[in-house]
Amino acid sequence: HYPVEFMTSILNAESGDIERIAFLVTEAKKMDIEVFPPDINKSAGIFSPDGKNIRFGLTAIKNVGENVVKAIIESRRSEGAFVDLTSFLSRINHRDLNKKSLEALIKCGALDSFNERRLLLSNVEELLRYIKDLNKNINSSQIGLFESFSALSPLNLKPSEPASKNEKLSWEKELLGLYT
Repeated sequence: HYPVEFMTSILNAESGDIERIAFLVTEAKKMDIEVFPPDINKSAGIFSPDGKNIRFGLTAIKNVGENVVKAIIESRRSEGAFVDLTSFLSRINHRDLNKKSLEALIKCGALDSFNERRLLLSNVEELLRYIKDLNKNINSSQIGLFESFSALSPLNLKPSEPASKNEKLSWEKELLGLYT
């Protein structure tokens, strides 16, 4: 009687097994239930019903830890959706948001609403530098005359060629177990 809720609970029960998730997503499609890809502003920590469909859960993404997911969801709950990349990077002040988890979020498409995947991937070091500088700025106990002027360098992304369809599919298969 409740196919979306049923499939959601099965996906959550099997969320640690990427191959099983791929099989279950195929089964959901046979039932005319679409599994939407992960999205930093829409996904919950676990798979969740999204109308007559299912939204991929952030904790089911390979290389993304539960602590980062909790920080993302808590920030969204308290401050609303992330409006851009700098909003995301400045609000998720968690030590587990590292190179590996950031690359996983980019590659699987969870950050597609901010920019193109290859552009973000080729600028991962710049993103990490921005996070580091931001944390240094926040943790600085030094108060000066020009406190309103931030010592934080702006986020400057270097241009890059867009990722090909095959690259995107390969990344999604690696991190999600399926092509979205």
